[in-house]
Amino acid sequence: MKKTLLAALAAASATALIAPAVATAAPEPADVTATAVPAALAAAALPGAPAADHAGTRTQWPETLGLPKAWAEKVILRDRPDLEIEHIPEGALVTMDYREDRVRIVHNALGLVSQVPAIG
Repeated sequence: MKKTLLAALAAASATALIAPAVATAAPEPADVTATAVPAALAAAALPGAPAADHAGTRTQWPETLGLPKAWAEKVILRDRPDLEIEHIPEGALVTMDYREDRVRIVHNALGLVSQVPAIG
């Protein structure tokens, strides 16, 4: 009888410990579409998705991260042949001016792109 009483007491305390966690769980939203991210923002937030400005013009090339710098240059110029490309070694000093016709490709000692190339 003592073992049965202890087993029942253990089961009751386990239920009491679990029940508050279940009761405090966040309820599911009634309208899922109201909380969903708009498709345009969701696509831009995905890794490797093309980044564009409001006019739809590419301004960043995250898919080139880790590629050789020559390949990254070809990808950028394929999308935007009007841009000037600068190859910058990682850690090099650069000016802080912003130019809409320039993309800096920052690369490591192996020549692989180490930062996402962007206009600026």
